[in-house]
Amino acid sequence: MGWDELIPLIVIVSASGVLSPGPLFVVTVTSSLRNGPWAGLKTSTGHALVEFPLVMAIAAGLSTVLQNRTVHLAIGLVGGVALVVFGLLGAVGALRRENAEVRPPHHRAINYGPLLAGTLFTGLNPFFIAWWLTVGASLISRALELASFAGVVLLFASHIWMDYAWLTFVGYAAYRGLSVTGQGALRYAELALSLVLVFLGIWLGYNVLSAGPTSP
Repeated sequence: MGWDELIPLIVIVSASGVLSPGPLFVVTVTSSLRNGPWAGLKTSTGHALVEFPLVMAIAAGLSTVLQNRTVHLAIGLVGGVALVVFGLLGAVGALRRENAEVRPPHHRAINYGPLLAGTLFTGLNPFFIAWWLTVGASLISRALELASFAGVVLLFASHIWMDYAWLTFVGYAAYRGLSVTGQGALRYAELALSLVLVFLGIWLGYNVLSAGPTSP
């Protein structure tokens, strides 16, 4: 898999999480109403302050074990299965949700400012950690193969710009009194992207299983 396949994969997989109306989305809306139109930018920065060290830590661990072909293929297979699972969970959630609005999380971090809120609601989110340890680890392993740690930085850049763009837009729109969840548009976008994740997970798993026998 080259960069021409990996970067589009990163963008598609990232979009499914970015557009999903979860706690970070609601924190951004709430913080924008209290702290101004650029709270989303600060929330994104708080998110990145947790995400980047996590990505590099996973990369550092993987760089020591990827020489073992069995481990390499196992990581790819786990990533493919995780994509299918996250995709199915997202699709079920989108179908059950009557609209794309979610209730604010009951956490005092909302009162502490958007930067700290973004940091806390990222670091304390178990689904975020699980995603990077499964799906993310599979993507990181491919980036390491292509360009070592410089490849991981490129992977992160290909992912994080979507968080900044979306959350900044959400925060600005919320401050201006505009709705970004009306007409159920996000619900249908989440459903479509979730189904794409299922397809990508099957495709990734197939590629891993068809790579041939492993070696110690």
